[in-house]
Amino acid sequence: MSKLPTGATTQTTGYLLPEDAYRTLEQVRDRLDLLARLAAPRAAQEDAPEAELPLRIAALAQCFEELADQLDRGLRAARWSKPLP
Repeated sequence: MSKLPTGATTQTTGYLLPEDAYRTLEQVRDRLDLLARLAAPRAAQEDAPEAELPLRIAALAQCFEELADQLDRGLRAARWSKPLP
């Protein structure tokens, strides 16, 4: 492992994401995973074309709106960073 000289830092070009925004994005990921698991068929009859998901459309829309808002806030918090000369 190489060591940097004392006082030297490395900077790369990329996006910086505050810790709170990172946590928000993790929560969105977890909620999407939960929704996917809830919607996944558990038995063959649940995978049939006539099977229905007992969930109100308005409730599903609200979930997606909240997730989209959280993603938007997380992405807006990201800042482009250029290395110092």
